[in-house]
Amino acid sequence: MTSVWLPLSALTIGLQLLIAGASIGRVSTSNYIASRGFNALALAAVTADFAVKYFWTGRADDLTAQIVFLHRADDLTGLLVFAVLTLRTLLILCIGSLDRSLAARRITCAVTFAICVAGTIAAQEIGVYGFRLVALLPVIGIGLACLGEVSDNAMVRRQSILALGCILAVFAFETSAWGLLFKNLFSDAGASAYNMIRYRDPPPWAPFSRGQPVRNDVVKGER
Repeated sequence: MTSVWLPLSALTIGLQLLIAGASIGRVSTSNYIASRGFNALALAAVTADFAVKYFWTGRADDLTAQIVFLHRADDLTGLLVFAVLTLRTLLILCIGSLDRSLAARRITCAVTFAICVAGTIAAQEIGVYGFRLVALLPVIGIGLACLGEVSDNAMVRRQSILALGCILAVFAFETSAWGLLFKNLFSDAGASAYNMIRYRDPPPWAPFSRGQPVRNDVVKGER
C-alpha cells in the first residue's frame, strides 16, 4: 500500500508546483498567446489534481476500494468543471476568432456555463459521498466571470475575475487543492486587484466615484 501512495504523493506535489509555476508565468508575460498557454497549463494541472483526488487518494477504506464512482461530489465537480475550462481555453488558443468578437465571447461563455452547470448536477447524482454546498461555488464563480466577459467592459471584467478568484479560493481550501488556491489568490484575485488599483477603478459600491476612465484596450493584456 505504501508503494502505491508514494508515487501518488509525488504526483500530487508535482501538480501543485506545476499549477503555481504556470500561474506565475501567466501574469509575468505580456504576450497574449503565452498568457493563455500558461493558463491552459494551470487549468489542465488542476483537472489532473482533482482526477487524482477523485479516483485514488479520496478512497475511504478497503471495503469501498472496488467501487468505481466512490468519492466526494465536490472532487468530481472540480474534475468536470476544470476539464471544461481547460477545453475552452485550448479552443480559444486554437481558434482565435472565438475571442475576437463580443458575440463569439458571449456564445462561448454561455456554452461553458451551461456545461459547468450540467457537470455540477451530474456530480451530485454520481458521487456516493454526500453533495456539499461548497460544490456549487465553482459554477457560481464561473457565472460571475462570464458576466464580466460578456460585458466588454474592462472595469467590470476585473471585478468579476476578482470575485471568481475569491470564490474559487474557498472551494480550493475546502477541497485541499493547494495549487488551485495559489492560482486563485495570485493570478486571478491578486492580479485583478493590482489592475484595479493600477487603473484607479472606483469600488463596486461607488459606481459614480471619480477614477481613471475605463480602458477597454487593456482587456487583452490581462488575459
